[in-house]
Amino acid sequence: MINYEENWLITLLLHSQGSVAGRSVLFAGPAAAVALLLLIIEDYAPEFRESIGIDDVSESQTWTAVTVVVMALLAFRTRQALARFWEGTGLLHMMRGEWYDSVSCLLSFSRSARESKPEEVAKFRHTLVRLMSLCHGSALQEIKGSEASDIVTI
Repeated sequence: MINYEENWLITLLLHSQGSVAGRSVLFAGPAAAVALLLLIIEDYAPEFRESIGIDDVSESQTWTAVTVVVMALLAFRTRQALARFWEGTGLLHMMRGEWYDSVSCLLSFSRSARESKPEEVAKFRHTLVRLMSLCHGSALQEIKGSEASDIVTI
């Protein structure tokens, strides 16, 4: 997990670890160079745009093309994020089910001793349920990835 220090905005923006700036320059750099080249060529040869057919494309067509590309990328990213979320949620529910199965098995093993030692069995069962609850809470805290000082002591 990447821990970001937000003490100073410039260092946060220029942070190289976990940044997408390098990869985005690889995609944006050539597009910016082509746009700059077209502007320079238009200054020297104004009829160049007409000769290659750039003037035939209207502003609405350009806007539509950009909108379609952005919406497709946004839909893909959203679908991928939602799939990751539901996979994580399913795994958490599966983990909770495993804890529940193990506790129920252990409780059923103590059923035969319940008649002869009811107080000890009740104490054992209560302790077992509390310990498994603590194990589940500890596992969730580990997944969360926060500091131990975030836990409130009651």
